Amino acid sequence: MTARKTSPSFAWQGRNAQGQTEKGRINAVNAELARAQLRRQGIKVATLQRLWWNPEPRIRTRDVTQMTRQLSALLHAGIPLLQALHMVSNSQPTAALTAVIRAIQKDVEAGQALHVALAKHPKHFSGLYISMVQAGESAGILDTLMDRLANTLEKNEALRSRVRSALMYPSAVMFIATGVLTMILVFVVPAFQDVFKAFGADLPWPTQVVVAMSEGLSQAGPLALFMVCAGGWFWPKLSAQESRARLWLNRHLLNMPLLGRLIQSAVVARWAQTLSALLAAGVPLTEALGPVAQACDHLVFERTTLELQRQVGQGSSLSEAMAQTARFPPMIVQLCHTGEETGSMDTLLARAGKLMETELDDQVNGLSSLLEPLIIVVLGGLIGGILVAMYLPIFRMGQVF
Repeated sequence: MTARKTSPSFAWQGRNAQGQTEKGRINAVNAELARAQLRRQGIKVATLQRLWWNPEPRIRTRDVTQMTRQLSALLHAGIPLLQALHMVSNSQPTAALTAVIRAIQKDVEAGQALHVALAKHPKHFSGLYISMVQAGESAGILDTLMDRLANTLEKNEALRSRVRSALMYPSAVMFIATGVLTMILVFVVPAFQDVFKAFGADLPWPTQVVVAMSEGLSQAGPLALFMVCAGGWFWPKLSAQESRARLWLNRHLLNMPLLGRLIQSAVVARWAQTLSALLAAGVPLTEALGPVAQACDHLVFERTTLELQRQVGQGSSLSEAMAQTARFPPMIVQLCHTGEETGSMDTLLARAGKLMETELDDQVNGLSSLLEPLIIVVLGGLIGGILVAMYLPIFRMGQVF
């Protein structure tokens, strides 16, 4: 570990040289050195407090997208890059993103190119982001490509939002239903068990199944909950195992009847839009496929795209390599083939992305209309089946008397 990672963290608040209030976090060996570092930065410290528990702050993709749009608008207005970075840093919703932008601003002030400064923060700026900024700086059209980059990020975020919205309702209903079923099995069924013991007769097999489920959940439930919590804490520390598990999960989700097509449409639409933006920015195809693989946000398509990059680098055409993978719809493959022949692949890929967006919207609407009655039927059957199984012995006793 580096000294920066092991040094304590301090939260500070003060005023800069212009008299404006600022706040943030700083790593230093002790409070005196933290104050000295802030003084060298022109900050007059008002409060300084050590953070004994300092989890790494999280920066949302949505915030980075909004920051990119703000920076693009400022550059289009003719504001110099350093001044635009300073203005953007003062309008961010989180202190973590503000600190990242200020670090980038300092690197640019020191003479580094913007894409080099961005590359120092790979957790927050993807290969797509860095490649498009580098292309803009090389061609002298950074404002234009920042605008194109903001559009691409917004489209990708919109695609993720559509998939999340399609899965949010069934996920929430299933989560609540699981909780209700667990409460019934843990608290309600044992109360019926005491009544059944007083009968002194054999229970019907549906009741025996429900009672066995209740006993098993009551005995193994706490241990299973502990193992799930422990696994959730240890899993991020085992990156290799996590990658294999994510790959296995992604492959199986793609093979599911309804959800698989939804995920494929969203990923392919993002893939086409990202590649179109990079090609339109002047990035060569072989170099563009690397950032596209990272932007897929799906391990199966990430590995597929890296394999496409290898084959294209060896002289194969992109459309032929795509057809061999069987991961892309024939329409996308055909448009890529036409684009290779006509030299307008960026335009045709953008059109393909829009077509996939339309198909995704249709799939989301169809899935929502299908899942709602399906969930109601399944949950009604489960809860109703448990209740019938509990009352079945009572009904039989009524028939006897």
